[in-house]
Amino acid sequence: MAGKYLKIHPNDNVFIAVEKLKSGESVENSGIQFVLSEDIKKGHKFAAVKINKSEKIVKYGHVISAATEDIEPGSWVHSHNSKTNLSDIIQYEYEPVKAGDNGKDKKIPVFLGYKRNNGRVGTRNEIWIINTVGCVNTSAERIAKICNEKYKSENFDGVYSFSHPYGCSQLGDDLENTQKVLSGLMRN
Repeated sequence: MAGKYLKIHPNDNVFIAVEKLKSGESVENSGIQFVLSEDIKKGHKFAAVKINKSEKIVKYGHVISAATEDIEPGSWVHSHNSKTNLSDIIQYEYEPVKAGDNGKDKKIPVFLGYKRNNGRVGTRNEIWIINTVGCVNTSAERIAKICNEKYKSENFDGVYSFSHPYGCSQLGDDLENTQKVLSGLMRN
């Protein structure tokens, strides 16, 4: 069955099915054999070891969720037996700054920037890598580092990766809010 599934990072406690796997197929993890307890769709996760209730689920070397029940090796890992780790409410306050006087006697502010093709303006000449899921933070950071080493130039400010721990296993409002923040960052 080698080649039908893979472990992306050594710290992962899940495998990824490279092709559709059938219930009853034998799987091996570090010399320990176990049998798949259900069909696993291509691209989906299944437990590589026993994952106890409330234990972290790790993929790409990063925590992506927590188990909502005990998950046996060879069991499908998805939204039915895992939950986001983002359930705590984050408190914040919004205090807008009041607009000042827009009198005609004031100087017109200027800045060191440039005009874009779409008529808007910019202040930096950068490439941003905005991850849609936190699972790829390490890969994005490596890409940014390689690009910054290879493409240094005085007319180019750099490549930057914007890492965050969200996206994987998010549902509902959590996912929608993450999408809104990332799209706002993209439009910046």
